Amino acid sequence: MGLSELSREDSTTGRGWWENRIFYRVDVRAFSDSDADGVGDLEGVRDRLGYLELIGIDAIWLTGVLASPVGRPGQGRDVEPLIGTLDSLETLLTEAHAAGMRVALDLAVDGTEIVHSENQRELAESLRFWSDHGVDGFRIAALPGITGPIDESAHRIVRMIRSVLDGGDSVMLGGLVDGWRTGLGDLMELDVGVDLRFSLSRFDATEIRRIVETVLADSDSNAGTPVWTLSTWENPRPTTRFGGGAHGLARARAMALVQFALPGAVGVDNGTELGLPEAEKPDRTSSHPARGPMPWEGTQPPFGFSAAPGNWWPTPPNWAASTVEAQLEDPLSTLSLHRNAMELRRRHEIAHRTTVRWYGAPPGCLAFRCDRTDLTCALNASGTSVPKPPGTVVLCSGSLEGERIPPNTAVWLT
Repeated sequence: MGLSELSREDSTTGRGWWENRIFYRVDVRAFSDSDADGVGDLEGVRDRLGYLELIGIDAIWLTGVLASPVGRPGQGRDVEPLIGTLDSLETLLTEAHAAGMRVALDLAVDGTEIVHSENQRELAESLRFWSDHGVDGFRIAALPGITGPIDESAHRIVRMIRSVLDGGDSVMLGGLVDGWRTGLGDLMELDVGVDLRFSLSRFDATEIRRIVETVLADSDSNAGTPVWTLSTWENPRPTTRFGGGAHGLARARAMALVQFALPGAVGVDNGTELGLPEAEKPDRTSSHPARGPMPWEGTQPPFGFSAAPGNWWPTPPNWAASTVEAQLEDPLSTLSLHRNAMELRRRHEIAHRTTVRWYGAPPGCLAFRCDRTDLTCALNASGTSVPKPPGTVVLCSGSLEGERIPPNTAVWLT
């Protein structure tokens, strides 16, 4: 599928292409190193497109690509030299489009300077530049009033961005902490909202349901598409956030089934599909979580990430059992669970703008189904096993105990 065949609207559904996509966020420097310098790069991402296509990804969200923030004179239109060139990005875009995958870029904005009109013009030029080169969408990072209380400057900037993107096929993603605000209609201009509340939730059925209901109500009132993500680069991976070890992994697997059963789009951080925990920080003064390079194959660090003897971030030696190679053919692996969930999500057409129906469930549990599908998701976040709801189990995050769902487990039923 060539670039010219990829349009803003999905020809099979009449909806925007982003409305039911599975976005895979790639931290380029930590994904795959093609030139043995110890740092991941765009060629490395291109080399791994076959993996992304195999597991069911249909939109790639690249971070760390630009050499400088957008919105400053003469900046925001260069690729970070450490990871590649404009030519290597264009090659990646062409091959991703040929595989039917969309590509979005993370654009860093100087939140203090972008309020000035001349810098907004520079932002507009950068958006046109990258759109002309085939980028399908943008996640605008650090935009004032988007991550936090929405103010008038956010309205003006979002309207400006929308005016640039209208007439083309590119879309705008916004990272939202408090969601869309009812009555602030200008932020309808966000095509996709990467709502971070879901990535901050505890493993608590009441809290999870409250967040889902609130996010869906906000998105419905503003006609936007929510992106359900369990982690961001600023938050610990789900396995670590939910307690670490086997306990945390079981909860992360269960939450993945909740995530993929919800209407809208889905966001997956690279490595989350492997159930990876946080790595040890090489810089202990950093406030950000430690991701570590993506483990691909082999039994010794850096597990196929790079041919260099060392890399920019140490790889935990105990990740040998978590590599792509180790999990790919294991039907019980976390990677296989994600692949099966993505396939079933498409098969059962869990679509955008459908109503979520909640069912009665034991204390500490939840159960729901999207309208117009026959798939029910049930989560046991309590401390005891509970009866399985009626129906045939088509996917389970763990092992059932006969007709009972054990703690820290989710199932899909038809």
